[in-house]
Amino acid sequence: RASSSSSSSSSPAAPSEAHAEPYSFFDLATAEFPADWRTPTAKVTYADSPLDLALMAWFMRKIAMAIDAPFSPADVSYDAFIALCFLQMRGRDPDGQRDITLGIMRSLMPPGGDKVFRKLFPTNKFSLELNATICKVVFAWMVGPMTVEKTDENDLREEMASRVHIKKCRWLQESGCTGMCVNMCKTATQDFFRDDFGLPLTIKPNFEDKSCDFYFGLTPPPIEEDEALTFGCNATCGTALDVGVEGKPCHKLRASS
Repeated sequence: RASSSSSSSSSPAAPSEAHAEPYSFFDLATAEFPADWRTPTAKVTYADSPLDLALMAWFMRKIAMAIDAPFSPADVSYDAFIALCFLQMRGRDPDGQRDITLGIMRSLMPPGGDKVFRKLFPTNKFSLELNATICKVVFAWMVGPMTVEKTDENDLREEMASRVHIKKCRWLQESGCTGMCVNMCKTATQDFFRDDFGLPLTIKPNFEDKSCDFYFGLTPPPIEEDEALTFGCNATCGTALDVGVEGKPCHKLRASS
């Protein structure tokens, strides 16, 4: 059947206890992990900080402008954010979905910012570790708590703290959508770092336990050859088709080569 898990290098989970974990900017947001949070159907719950809600509102406004959808500052929530993301997918192929996310990422930079970044942050240990550390904080509002871990999975083949591990991706948990993950996060972010920043990045989602790993400094395979294109629809996705059907990838993914 279509693949249901990725090659993420997370080791099998040991039993854990329910716990609360502060995260994001200044640890002002909180994630509540149930005791069985590592299981596929268990849900982490979140208390967003005012700063995270402000970032969420900014991102939602950008998406709404890009797809000509209504946006109200009075209706800012993670559920509303996910609803906008599904609207971003509607009527667009994988490249169209990716391009909107790319445009939003590029709008973060001032004119010439990409050239400055390339000069300041060439592909070396310092740059890769710094980007991993920044990622852990800047994108936490979207995906939840992360840890920065050492790895030698990079083009330099050096051990360094360049792997960012997302314990349980909030975006994937709440959307349940394989296509959204691959087209609007994985592909868009990898392309942005490669084309704009000149920095290799490989993202490896695990669709079984909803964890994910960002490998800064590791060149990904061409997307047409990426195993992510073999993943089937998730049963929790409201737009899922052919869940669990043998050899049937998510209908929102491009065809693999």
